[in-house]
Formats: sequence, structure tokens, C-alpha cells
Amino acid sequence: MIARNIQSFSLSVLSEYNKMLFISGPRQSGKTTFAKHLLEHYTGLYTNWDVVTDQKRIINDPYFFQNVNRDPNSKFLIIFDEIHTYKKWKNYLKGCYDGFNREFNFIITGSGRLDLFKKGGDSLFGRYFAIKLFPFTVGELIYSQIDVDRFSQGLQQGFSNSDCYEIYQRLFTYSGFPEPYIKRSDSFYTIWSNERKKTLIREDIRNAYAVKDISNIEILAALLPSKVGSALSINSLREDIGAAFDSIKKWLLILEQFYYVFFIRPYSKNVARSIKKEPKVYVYDWVEIDDDAARFENIVAFHLYKTVHLWNDTGKGRFELYYLRDKDGREVDFFVTNNNKPFFMIECKYADEEISKNLLYFQVKTKTPYAIQVVHKKDTMKKLHHNAMVQYVISADRFLQYLC
Repeated sequence: MIARNIQSFSLSVLSEYNKMLFISGPRQSGKTTFAKHLLEHYTGLYTNWDVVTDQKRIINDPYFFQNVNRDPNSKFLIIFDEIHTYKKWKNYLKGCYDGFNREFNFIITGSGRLDLFKKGGDSLFGRYFAIKLFPFTVGELIYSQIDVDRFSQGLQQGFSNSDCYEIYQRLFTYSGFPEPYIKRSDSFYTIWSNERKKTLIREDIRNAYAVKDISNIEILAALLPSKVGSALSINSLREDIGAAFDSIKKWLLILEQFYYVFFIRPYSKNVARSIKKEPKVYVYDWVEIDDDAARFENIVAFHLYKTVHLWNDTGKGRFELYYLRDKDGREVDFFVTNNNKPFFMIECKYADEEISKNLLYFQVKTKTPYAIQVVHKKDTMKKLHHNAMVQYVISADRFLQYLC
């Protein structure tokens, strides 16, 4: 198994913080494999609510794990996979934790539904920490550690590590989902991708929401990869699909909830004439995008999105990811803040190594110390100085390894 970068934090939650660990993320991102892998560090037991025998055991004897043969001097790990599809799952887990947390550790895994059912009247508050398991990224495949200091040093000292073009190109071609990434087969990816999308929409979403217009959600999902990198117009989607504005809005939220798409919203603080409403949309599986330049922007967006989430989830800071655009048409693709202060900004250029004027403009306007132009081309690394601030023009594979 390829090491996952949430492992160290996950073990800390169990051993140091004495909390239940919730692991959510996209379908087929490796949640079950990772949870089972943790059994190499603990003596424990894996259960899956979708398995009838496990389901019956939980219903007939809710605290069955008390009777398992185990060492009384060490904690025993119980993994509940897909338990959130059980109607009484919150009360059940509350009873497990309150009654047995001194003797047992608990991991709960699931897809978008786990995040969905976590919200609202959370009776489990204070009993768990949550983290997401995302698809692979360059940084995870190289370092397998969540580390903001490594990135900060790269900003200050220059991104001097060796190129990782082969890993980057493999991700670009086959996605970051473990199975297609490992198999490196175009035909396998096509079959896998079709099945994943069909199961996600026709089973996961339909079961969670009882959606009647499931065919329209399928149409929407097919349209969204062509919208990547642009400010998303719901009115335009409404015309394309022939559905109501509110329906499109609801379906977009569902697709976000189930890790099909994610949104990056505009930053408006201290930016005159900024755009304040329309988010930009990106997909978790960037291989669905036919246009190489748009796919390139999406893979960079995903690396940043994953990194910001993991830095936040593991207590590294309070990071936010935005894009910048004003009413005069100037735009920068990505802007990251920490504790509401500018940290760095990113412009994606598929091949252009000449520093973007918009990047320089917004760097001055927002007083951002570092501006980075990321290019798809390999073997590019330039450090520049304009307006007493630092800029980089850098190959994607060299830059992305510093992220999570």
C-alpha cells in the first residue's frame, strides 16, 4: 500500500487525543484500505454496515466488541465502515464512545454521506476529530507527511528539490484515485471512471436524497468538466439543462457534498471592484477534462484545495483558498490566506513563462509576499523580484511536491 499522508495525524487522534476518528472523502479514494491498514498498528476489528452479517451483529448485540478476545492492557481498535447509513448511527456511536472509550478506539469511514449526516444537532460533538482522505497528489506520493513548514521554506529559500515530472505526468494522465493511478491503463481508467460516476449518482446520491430527477443530475455532472476554471453561471446551466434555477443550485450542492466537484470562491476584501458572487468549479477527477490547459488548472486547484483542507484539519493554521478577479477583467487563479492574511497567490499558465501582469498587479494590491506562476512545462525554475516582493515561475511537478 502507498503510504497516506493522514496516517500520522490519524494515529495521534487515537493514541494522544482519545477521540473517535471520522474519515470521509470521495468514493474510491482508499478510505477502507487505509482504515484496514491502521490495524497493522493496533489489534482490532473491521466491520461494514453494508455486510449483512456485520449489520445483524450490531443490531442484535450493539456492544459485541466487549466480548472479543483482546489484551486488557492495550486499546482495541473498532472500525465502522458505512455505519452512517444506519438510522440510529449517531446515538449508537455516542453510546460506544461514552461507555467504552477507555478500552477501545473507534474509526468511522464513509463517503459524502458521512459529512452530510454529521451536520445539524451534532450529538457527537466533542467526541471525534474528522479528516478527509483525498486522492493522491505529488506531495503525498513523495513525502507522505502533512507539513506546512516544508512549503514555507520553499517560498523563502527557493523550490530547490529535484523534478518529479514522471509522477506528475502519471497523475495528469490517470488521475489521483489509487486504482487507475496504480494500473496506468487507459482502458481500465475509462471503465473505472464510468462505473464510479454511475454508482455515485445512481446509488449514493439517489439513496441519500431520493432524487427523482436523477437523469438531470447526470446531465449536469457531464457538463461541469467543460466549465472548469470559469466563473460558474447557474443561469447558463439552467438554460443548458432546462431545469429551474433552484433545482440546479440544489444539485450542485449535492455534487459538492458527494465529492464530485469542489468550488473556489472569489476574494473581495481590500480588492477594489472585485467580483463577489460567482464561484469557480473544479472536479475531483480531472481526467474527465478534455482540454489540457483546463485539466492543468484543475490539477493545480485540487492540490491547493487538498492542502488547505489538510493544513486546517491537522491544526496547522486557519487557511482559506480563493481566486481573485475584478470588474475590469483582471484575474489570478488562486489566492491563499492564513489567519485572514495574504500568504501566496498562484497563476496557472500551460506554457507561458513570461510573468503574468495580473499576478504582479494583484500581488501589489493585496500586499501578498509571494506570487507564483506555475507552468505545465518541465525544467522551469525562475526566481524574480518586482516591487520589493518575490515571484516564482516554476514547473508544476517541482512546485506541487511542496504541497500535501
